[in-house]
Amino acid sequence: MKRILSSLTLAVLCSASLFAQRTIVKGDVLDALTRQGEPAAVLQFFRADDSANPVAYTTTDLDGTFSQVLNGKGAYTLFFSGIGRQERKILFTLDGEESLDLGDILIEDDIEALASASVTAQRPLVKMEVDRLSYNVENDVDSKTATVLDMLRKVPMVTVDGQDNITVNGSSSFQVTVDGKPSQMFSGNPSQIFKMMPASFVKDIQVITNPGVRYDAEGVGGVLNLVTNREATGGENLSDAFYGSVRLMGNTRGGGGGLFLSQQSGKFSWSLNSNGMFNKMPASTSDVTREMLNSAAGSTKTHSESSMTHPMEMGNLSASYEFDAQNLISATVGLMHFGGTSNGLTSTTVSGLGGTEFSYSGNSTTKMSSNSINASVDFQHLWADNPARSLIFSYQFSLTPSKTLGENSFSTALSSGLDLTNRRTDGLQRSGEHTFQVDFTSPLGTAGTLSTGLKFISRHNSSDQQQYLWDGSAWAYNAAASVDYDYYNRIGALYTEYKATLGPVSLLGGVRYEYTWQNVNYASGQGNNFNTGYGSLVPTASLQYNITQTQNIGLSYNMRISRPGISYLNPYVDTSDPTARSYGNSSLDVERGHTVSLVYNLYSPKWTVNLTLREQLVAGGISSYSFYDADGLLNTTYGNIVRTSATGLNTFINWNASPKTRIFLNGGLTWNDIRSEVLGQSNNGLSYNAMLGVQQALPADFSLSANLVSMGRNYSLQGWNSGMGMAMVGLTKNFLDDRLGLSINYTLPLTGGKGMEMRSYTSGKDFRSVSVNVIPMQQLNISLSWSFGKQGSSRVKSARKSIKNDDIINIESASDSMDGGLMGGSGATMGGGAGMGAGMR
Repeated sequence: MKRILSSLTLAVLCSASLFAQRTIVKGDVLDALTRQGEPAAVLQFFRADDSANPVAYTTTDLDGTFSQVLNGKGAYTLFFSGIGRQERKILFTLDGEESLDLGDILIEDDIEALASASVTAQRPLVKMEVDRLSYNVENDVDSKTATVLDMLRKVPMVTVDGQDNITVNGSSSFQVTVDGKPSQMFSGNPSQIFKMMPASFVKDIQVITNPGVRYDAEGVGGVLNLVTNREATGGENLSDAFYGSVRLMGNTRGGGGGLFLSQQSGKFSWSLNSNGMFNKMPASTSDVTREMLNSAAGSTKTHSESSMTHPMEMGNLSASYEFDAQNLISATVGLMHFGGTSNGLTSTTVSGLGGTEFSYSGNSTTKMSSNSINASVDFQHLWADNPARSLIFSYQFSLTPSKTLGENSFSTALSSGLDLTNRRTDGLQRSGEHTFQVDFTSPLGTAGTLSTGLKFISRHNSSDQQQYLWDGSAWAYNAAASVDYDYYNRIGALYTEYKATLGPVSLLGGVRYEYTWQNVNYASGQGNNFNTGYGSLVPTASLQYNITQTQNIGLSYNMRISRPGISYLNPYVDTSDPTARSYGNSSLDVERGHTVSLVYNLYSPKWTVNLTLREQLVAGGISSYSFYDADGLLNTTYGNIVRTSATGLNTFINWNASPKTRIFLNGGLTWNDIRSEVLGQSNNGLSYNAMLGVQQALPADFSLSANLVSMGRNYSLQGWNSGMGMAMVGLTKNFLDDRLGLSINYTLPLTGGKGMEMRSYTSGKDFRSVSVNVIPMQQLNISLSWSFGKQGSSRVKSARKSIKNDDIINIESASDSMDGGLMGGSGATMGGGAGMGAGMR
């Protein structure tokens, strides 16, 4: 027995000794010029005294990151080789530590090999990560002339319909951030701003469809993050340098330009990204036929024409200072102005109302001006003995004041029964926010990581809407139709998340608790003061299995919520249309959504494939709906009235057919089932979207791109919007070693004549409405860019985690228009066929 016990003890001690000598070696393989990660790079590990027999090998992920377990102590060599790349050997020694970070491994082009073999490297357009999917706008040749809205049509999980409504992951409830910082202006007017913003302003578009609990629980569809700054990956390897670029852009609707500057000077770095645009939209037309189905049956036919002009200026300044290898401070300040002037003409014929038929015409002018400032600061501390352990303190301030002036005048219609008094609306809105956050991350053992944090948001929104009526000689204040109120929202949150990697299996689980205090005070107008508070427990979980080094499959679940923004809550009644009324609902509750997704990812030098199957359920969802009142006026408002089930399959396939040819497909199918017990209505249907693109490198530094877009119907509770088709073709020429670039792009609609024709149908228990909108889509774009300095050598470092307020949903971001019933587009759009859940590595 003694001999047996001694043998067992010896075996246990030997096992413990071997386990103690097990070391995780990790690092990042980066392009020496651009500092971008090198995906799918093959790495071999040798013992220093045996260069013939590798002890292990691995490949980098899509960010160029690698991690490999090595057993034993002693000297080792890491060897890298790749087509068109210079070989790299890294010597290192293991002494029994749990992990060893080799840092950044910079690789360079083999100039002689490239010249003799004519190798053309194609960087991947899409990177699939554990909690997000990134589209590399910078590597897309169309980014030279396209807008951000154009690029979004290419991004997996994102759909843009013919009326520029955006859905993320099949949902119109999503949040927009810029460099990870929330922007209320972007979230409130995404489609309007994105169609004005040149794609060259953006480096990457990230779709965070499966956020972990360290993100705010809000945004059912997830987060759309625009990356404009170049992230640093290690100050020690960055040389002091200055880099800049100038952009000029013109098209058949306007033009503008931009400037990017960045500098690295020792431990200090900064970058400036600015842009200005002016756009004049040609006249669009709309024909709406609305019928009443109750006892007071009648119809209204309206023809309208409208044109718009939009100026936009924005700038972002970022800076960072690295005190030492463990301490970093970074700050960002962003300014933005967005304006617009809209002029419209309408002619309306009403029959059946009061037993008569009459007509009237109207003129409308709307001027809008909105400004935004965002400022943030982050301090990051890393532990010297364990750089993977970090503590980060963050603060952010944002302020968005806006002003809207609208005026409507009407011709006289005798015996109309309608109020055709000329009217004017002066609106002031203001959104302010302070956010404080603390994040702590630490490895647990050799396979796990624990993250935990605290967050507090103090938000104050105010709205002052004043209506004036023309009394024949002057504007008279109408107190009965005016409203002035303040909305306070305070949110406290605590989260804990654990990640572990056990061989080919990766696990993630976490929970977040948020408590919300809400307070609404009315200074004037219809509405009652109220206070409320509620808590939300938000879990998330995911399981990933690595089939091979370049393939994985994952299953995930998450719960998300969306709090209604001020545009949904505002009870102000819009009476700009004498036949209709639209207003918000200050009694709206939080929207909660549950999503289960199954994800498959494949990456190789030839192919990139992402397949996402998802099931999304939203109960008590916020939707607009329309009905007729006793006065025969169509009312449109919002309510927690829908239960939505969406089953979707999203596909992204990229094929590098040759070193100079790329072909990709981005598309999806979604079955939508939308029901409302409150209204006694339901609707369902299959939506699809597809974009097929080809990019070809031509001789003499020319690049050609061609894209076809097709989209089917989008469904809402009370109707549908028709699909659309469009084509885009572009040509780019580079000069002077890629320092000077000239691009031209042409967009052509494939539905309708000169413009894109969009049809929509809306019906309720007492009405039905059909609308036909013709939107000018033909456009020619030309851009010129010039870069100077040492590209890629100057970057602003940023904290590993920072503030992301993924919350408030507003009218624009929800694809819901307050005149949805009038235009036949009421209800939250559930089409788009986007898959849920980013690829997991």
